[in-house]
Amino acid sequence: MVADSRPRFHAEELERFTAHVFERLGLPAEDAAVAAEVLVDADLCGIESHGIAHLPWHPGYAPGLKSGLVAPLADVRVLRESPVAATWDAAGGLGVLVARRAMEACIAKAEAVGMGTIAVTNGRHFGAAGYYARLAAERDMIGMAMCNVFPLAVASGSLDRAYGTNPIAMAAPVLDDHPFLLDAAMTAVAGGKLEIAMRQDKRIPAGWAVDAAGNDSDDPGILRKGGALQPLGSKVETSSHKGYGLGIMVDILTGILPGMGSAIFEGTRMQGWWFAAWRIDAFRDVPGFKADMKRMVDHLRSLRPRAGVEAVLVAGDPEAAARSDRVARGVPLDGETIAQLQELAAELGVEFPAAL
Repeated sequence: MVADSRPRFHAEELERFTAHVFERLGLPAEDAAVAAEVLVDADLCGIESHGIAHLPWHPGYAPGLKSGLVAPLADVRVLRESPVAATWDAAGGLGVLVARRAMEACIAKAEAVGMGTIAVTNGRHFGAAGYYARLAAERDMIGMAMCNVFPLAVASGSLDRAYGTNPIAMAAPVLDDHPFLLDAAMTAVAGGKLEIAMRQDKRIPAGWAVDAAGNDSDDPGILRKGGALQPLGSKVETSSHKGYGLGIMVDILTGILPGMGSAIFEGTRMQGWWFAAWRIDAFRDVPGFKADMKRMVDHLRSLRPRAGVEAVLVAGDPEAAARSDRVARGVPLDGETIAQLQELAAELGVEFPAAL
């Protein structure tokens, strides 16, 4: 692990603090605990762009609950239902809570009939997409999760924003190992990576973002200055049409399919989601599938690394390593994040935990 001198905190204490914040902002205690677990899980996985740092400032969390953008007691409605599929209206509820319920409903459908898919409209920020796909893998299923986001990235070959980060997450179980877990933005990098760079006062690499004229930018604040993220693939010459096309397909499944419309045209923080779960034993025996997965991932890890690369990894390896480290040694937080959380704690009369 790379040396990290930032203050660290027990994940359990961060969860408890987050749950208390959600309770003070109107969530029932049971819902607050679930939402806090989902949010802090991102930090345990090393996905700091989607964790507790969002709690004090992101409109999908505390500010949204205060302003009414996010409903603490959302009346989620089932708009359409069949044994294998459903469409929900999230009613503006806290994203990490409603999305967890939607994925659990997908898994229940899969348990009953072999597969389940749910599209959701009128959602809010739901955190790290990989969390929901992993829920299915932990039940010996294959899982998928995705969401659309208001436009942050240029279309391939364009100067104009056309789609959001629009992540796709997929997970599958592996024998005696963590799940294979891919969670990828359809942009060159997730927007949260720029947030982290700003908090840490760092520049960003070429290929991540462009200014309003389409020139590469190393400014982590460029999105606030008329710039945009690059599609996955970065440039036309390096196949940016692939990330652009996949990003639009996510918008189709999460926006147009549930009846919300494309996020391109939405002027709010509303998001659409799409979840799926498949029972492996609808196709083959689970033990054989997991054994084949183990053979595959072990082979991939044995591949020769290029110069300067320590080892060839499999999707899910970095998150598993981060979890092992952070469960044992605590979750590191940036100074700016700590200050924002302490300010929120003082405002709501909630105790923020001490560093280890």
